[in-house]
This record gives sequence, structure tokens and C-alpha cells, in this order.
Amino acid sequence: MGIPASQRLRKLSEFQQVRGSEHRVHCGPFVVQCALAAAGSTSRPRLGVIASRRVGNAVKRNRGKRLVREIFRRHADRLPNGCQMVVVLRSGFERYTFDGLVAELLQASERILRRANLENTSQ
Repeated sequence: MGIPASQRLRKLSEFQQVRGSEHRVHCGPFVVQCALAAAGSTSRPRLGVIASRRVGNAVKRNRGKRLVREIFRRHADRLPNGCQMVVVLRSGFERYTFDGLVAELLQASERILRRANLENTSQ
């Protein structure tokens, strides 16, 4: 099934835009970076996954990317519209269960949303 191309970050410029944003959360198995759109955006959330060679061999890297994309596919409705998210896999992600990875990713996205809401209310 997978994620449609319209919901994936594919170009280097798209990754750089998200990675340059100030919304970043470090958690155990990965680092989540997010660029939030203006309120009222109707576009679907988008995802990009980065797995460097430090994560492991090609089999581990591809498995990690597939897991993150599956988590995103199942839980994209919990993310705000217009959100662009880059997940950078870290070595040791394989020690987590699938449910543990789901919990970490959802918790990271909630922390980003809380921080963004606090910044918007303080302005």
C-alpha cells in the first residue's frame, strides 16, 4: 500500500527547508524535525526519512525507513494539516518494538505541537 508520492518529501530542497526549521525533538530511536504550515492549511502532512550509514547496513536502514513510513501511514491523521516532518533514524532503533517506535514518534510530534502552540501564544 504505502504512502503516496504527494505525502513524501522527495527533493533535497524540501528536506533542507524542514531541517532548517527550529522545531526539533531528540528521542531514543530517532530525531524528529518538523516545519509547521500556517493555521488553516488544507494540505496533508508529508514525511521524509533519513538513515545514514551509522544506522547499520542497507538491510537495517531500509527496514527502519519502512517502519517509520508505516507508522506515518497509520497515524498521519494525528498530525496537523500542512505539517512537513523529517525523521532521522539513529543507531539502535532496532532495540525498540514496533509499538515502542509508534509511541516515541507520536510523543515527539505532540511535543513539537505543544512547543509551536506555546510560541504562537507568547507572540
